[in-house]
Amino acid sequence: MKPYYQDGKVTIYHGDCRDVLPSLRADAVVTDPPFKISQAYSAAVDADNLDAVASLIDVSRLLLGCTTPGSVLVAFYDNRIMPFGMDAMRRAGWQYLRFLAFYRRWGNAHQMNGWMSTTDPVLVFGNPGERPRFPGGKWRHDTYVKASPDVGAVDHPARKPTEFVAQLVERVTPPGGVVLDPYLGSGSTAVAAVAAGVRCVGIEAEERYCELAARRCSQEMDFHAANAGAVPRRGSDVGTSPLLGGNGGKHE
Repeated sequence: MKPYYQDGKVTIYHGDCRDVLPSLRADAVVTDPPFKISQAYSAAVDADNLDAVASLIDVSRLLLGCTTPGSVLVAFYDNRIMPFGMDAMRRAGWQYLRFLAFYRRWGNAHQMNGWMSTTDPVLVFGNPGERPRFPGGKWRHDTYVKASPDVGAVDHPARKPTEFVAQLVERVTPPGGVVLDPYLGSGSTAVAAVAAGVRCVGIEAEERYCELAARRCSQEMDFHAANAGAVPRRGSDVGTSPLLGGNGGKHE
């Protein structure tokens, strides 16, 4: 398949990731699968988004084939249907390692079974057969705190902080390696990969989001071209949200 967008660091494909994944290889996966029930991302999905959510059953199996034993997959997910996501990954052959917490101190919250829901799980899995590889980045706390609005307007209903995504990309992708995102959305994984100094291959079913991701990647590449010779922007330099226990962040 011909790429929708390609530069020296990022390749974006427009299509169903289940059709594209068999031809790809990557060192790590960082992604944000569809998980919102009763939230239609576009007219192309069913009213409850169930088709998109269920795609993880096939995609998790295909991702295992795209990576090698020891590769790590990180996925943002949702408490409401976490048993489904865990089961899909387990049946595909992935080994559950742990979860991280994405805590939205700033942003919307909703009531869920007796508590206000302000935290999303970030699930970490390993391709079994070898010891999981965490080749880059530094040790960080397991809770990321979103304490302020995102920098810059991005027209996507589920955008994740580029700073946090960059930290994840750094941690699981070897220098010069390739990180894969089969649900690219607005392109945060691709932008984070450029900032982290690794390559990214992303797949997105909606053309308008392919265009958005391509535009964001082009802007990030322009930044690096304009600042040739400068210290590359790493995860801690992209965005403004603090970490729990770092950069002045605190847990409340």
